Amino acid sequence: MTRTLALALSLSFLAATGCDKPKLVAALCREDSACPDGYICEDFQCLPAAARACTNVIDGNPILQPDPYTVNFGTLDHSTAEQVVTLRNIGNCTLTLFEASLAKPDAGFTCEFCDGDFPIEIFPGRAKELTLGFTQKGVGEVKNDLKLLSDDKQFAELLIPIRADYLGEPKLKVTPNPIDFGYIAQGRQGVRNLSISNQGTGVATITVKSIAFSMDTMDFVIATPFTDAVVLSPNTDTTSGTVIPIELRYTPRSTAKHNIELVITTDKGETRVPIAGNAETPPKFTFTPAMINLGNVPLGTTGLARITMNNEGGAPLNVTYAWGGPTRTTDLFAVPNNIPPIAPGTYTELQVGFTATALGPITGLLVVTTNDPAKASITIPVSATGIPGAGPEVVKVEMTFENGSDSAFDDDIRNVDMTLEHPFGYVCNKAHPAPNNWGSYGNATWLAFPPKEEPERIVLADTMSDGTFRVQLQYLESCKSVPSGLVAGILGITVDALVTYYSGGAVPIDGEALSGVIERVCLSRSSTSATVKVSVNGTLVKEKTITMGRKGDAVYALDVVRNNAHFTVP
Repeated sequence: MTRTLALALSLSFLAATGCDKPKLVAALCREDSACPDGYICEDFQCLPAAARACTNVIDGNPILQPDPYTVNFGTLDHSTAEQVVTLRNIGNCTLTLFEASLAKPDAGFTCEFCDGDFPIEIFPGRAKELTLGFTQKGVGEVKNDLKLLSDDKQFAELLIPIRADYLGEPKLKVTPNPIDFGYIAQGRQGVRNLSISNQGTGVATITVKSIAFSMDTMDFVIATPFTDAVVLSPNTDTTSGTVIPIELRYTPRSTAKHNIELVITTDKGETRVPIAGNAETPPKFTFTPAMINLGNVPLGTTGLARITMNNEGGAPLNVTYAWGGPTRTTDLFAVPNNIPPIAPGTYTELQVGFTATALGPITGLLVVTTNDPAKASITIPVSATGIPGAGPEVVKVEMTFENGSDSAFDDDIRNVDMTLEHPFGYVCNKAHPAPNNWGSYGNATWLAFPPKEEPERIVLADTMSDGTFRVQLQYLESCKSVPSGLVAGILGITVDALVTYYSGGAVPIDGEALSGVIERVCLSRSSTSATVKVSVNGTLVKEKTITMGRKGDAVYALDVVRNNAHFTVP
């Protein structure tokens, strides 16, 4: 009863006085923010800040104490980091900080506090915090100093050492990603190879701890189980890092679509790679027309036709092609060299062409290979006829070179490129396949055939001015029998991707990096020979074989001379 009466009297008092009435006792403070501007909190009371100025304090002595005394970011494998430095005044009067700056502004560290409004006052027992940032400027140890100018009597200029050791930034790369087995019939087996590598910078490593599927499965298998942790050193332009090759197998146990993830656990976290397989609906390949007749094509011109390829099935359709027949000719060609997978319910077009460099009929067989189980291979006959044209003579320059098998990708990666120079130095080659600045010196077009860009062919038509055209050969790669798996592994890609790259496909491979890899892994150099054939209006006028000793060799194989409207090869 007594407590209830006391509470009622208190509430009545508050109601009578009101919240806006002057307080009978000043409120106690606990921190400076509770005091008005120009006041600080001392002994739970708000006192004028000027009272703590060193001129108003007997034996006033401001003392600046940084924490930490040395800022060590340590060993870093990421390009940015931050550390907080506390500037505390442990003296008995107000410390004035006149300036804060980095001794070397461009030495890899940042200090936003240093760009603030100075002077800054730090009252006794108080502190200011500043944040130092690290920004990558290059691999290796980075040193700097934070310079503080204040009225500290003993250390008016105080240097705080800053240190960091940047190893580079690791980057786990899984190729390919995602992985699609496409259609595999129930009970059959599909195999996909992938590579796990560190495509980071510097010397920063990644430790792969485990590789496993995201769930139990009987449809997918890792051929060689991953048991021991592997440290991946980075692949750079100067070093060949560690690569983990993984073989995945897909053996569907049921007629269905299967999806799972490959989980790669590292000391930097997890990487998940989606994996898909389809045993339910195969791709279905249809095409039109069944044969192609390009008709009469005047000498020096090109006739074109399209083949439409449809996928009426339920899985991606993979299509490749090659030219066959008893008499192979570079006058027949098709583009693109590599056909991307055709998604279910969609189509793509393959352009078939004939460039007439000789008179008379010509035939060829376009052999198309697919993953449609009902149409693994089909053959499309192609024919055309070269007829006289109104223009001048037509020149065809063909080049073949020694590089192992021409029918499939093997472990011989030698490569030679051909260039045709017109009398004033303009060129037609892989980089400039159809130059439009030759003027009266004609129209030149470059073409190469998959899978190894061999043979290469240049056709020169519509030439109206006399002059000397030069054929140059350049030996790009000189390593014979380098295992393609090794090269692909060092690059962190698959052999399939390397094949696609060499076939002219759109695979993002750094050419300089590829060249560097080959240079590093080759134990010996191998020469190669290239044969150049020159035909005028279909008649062979010159054949010459050139031997080149090593990578980087560039030679002029022969000259093609036009004089009085006629071409000859001396």
